[in-house]
Amino acid sequence: MTAENKTAEEGSGTIITNDDADLQAEIVKLRAKNKELLAEKQKAKQKAQEAQDAADEAAAQAAERNGDIDALKSAHVKELKKLQDKLDAADTDLRKIRIDNELTRAYNESGRPELAEQFIAWAKDRVQYENGIATIEAVGVGEYVTNYLNSNTGAHFRRVADNSGAGASGNNTTVAPMKLTKAPATQQEWDYLDSLPADVRNALCDSINAPQLKV
Repeated sequence: MTAENKTAEEGSGTIITNDDADLQAEIVKLRAKNKELLAEKQKAKQKAQEAQDAADEAAAQAAERNGDIDALKSAHVKELKKLQDKLDAADTDLRKIRIDNELTRAYNESGRPELAEQFIAWAKDRVQYENGIATIEAVGVGEYVTNYLNSNTGAHFRRVADNSGAGASGNNTTVAPMKLTKAPATQQEWDYLDSLPADVRNALCDSINAPQLKV
């Protein structure tokens, strides 16, 4: 790699290449296109549902005019099913929002902002939801996050100012956090991966499609 293709951040060992910048730009484009395709898919799905609803309504009206009791019963059952599906979908969405909000609230109290996305994704995979109550390992979501961040295992995710508090591990060296999107390629990235708790490292390895690096 030529000198023209490198820039170094002063005071750090981070190397940013033109190739990396191009890759990041391409990722941004792909995400925007993915968002556009999802919106188009949602519109198509909505139109299809509207067409189906209109057809069902027409069939119900025809059955009512003709006195077809069986057809009317079938139409009512179908309508009730649609309403129940909508209620179930709304409940699922509300549940996700509540869990996301509680995880974010608890994490933001003492967690490192730059690691929030990684931690919250890891924690969400462990959430159990039953009878309207969200828990992780039989503990309320917010309480679990707080306890985890205050433990030796969760020290890596605590803000630097909080690392000397209860549960900190003395003079252990803290490796600068970063967001990996692929298997480590530099010593700095390897040091970061090796500094993670086993469960967090394994979750990260799954997310970057590198299961061979799990411990």
